[in-house]
Amino acid sequence: MKKLIVAAFVGLATLSLSAQKIIEKNINYSGQFIDLDVKFASDIEVKTWDKSTVYFKADITTEDGKFLDLYKLDINESSSSITIASDAKPVFEAFYDEWNKNNPDKKKRYYTTGDTYEFNYVLYVPKNARFKVSSINGDLKAEVIQGNFTAELINGNIDIKTYDGDMDLQTINGEIDLVMRDSRLVAETIHGNIYADEKLNLKVTDRYVGQKVEGSFDKATHRLKLNTINGNMYLRL
Repeated sequence: MKKLIVAAFVGLATLSLSAQKIIEKNINYSGQFIDLDVKFASDIEVKTWDKSTVYFKADITTEDGKFLDLYKLDINESSSSITIASDAKPVFEAFYDEWNKNNPDKKKRYYTTGDTYEFNYVLYVPKNARFKVSSINGDLKAEVIQGNFTAELINGNIDIKTYDGDMDLQTINGEIDLVMRDSRLVAETIHGNIYADEKLNLKVTDRYVGQKVEGSFDKATHRLKLNTINGNMYLRL
């Protein structure tokens, strides 16, 4: 297994006091499982393409361009997997320390607000790959996914326009918006609502808490599992 700590370049924005750290990486793909873990994110864009490489881009912006050099990204490659993981904790700790130093008379702060950073990510994977994206904060969107895909979010929405493959989509505090096609569906929510086109003819299971629906569409070739805790689902034709 080889491990890469990706170097980056810092570009100064011309019209503001902020700065960016751009990280780009192309990784040769030979059938491995692809695992992206970006714990703190703003937007995550996912796409499948015809190339035999994995492309990843991180666009990192902080308030006044501070502490960009503390942001790290680890990429591990083996014969069975490609893992990409972000480490923004040192950035946040530096912001905590700065705030506490500048505000000695106030209660210590151990959190950071959303206006201190913006972390945007792009991931392109080969068609028919198996891959997973995980994040604590971040909205995930995709125009096209062709392959078996898993998404595990905590505070984020999932919006996928077109897909061809098995999908397992989970978010705790977020919404799922999806067009139903060629799949066998099981969708569950605890404190949210499921809004579906009535022509889908879903089977509804009565539950004391939450909702569960099931259905099959077109040739029902693929498996589709959706789960939210506090978010709504929008199931469309």
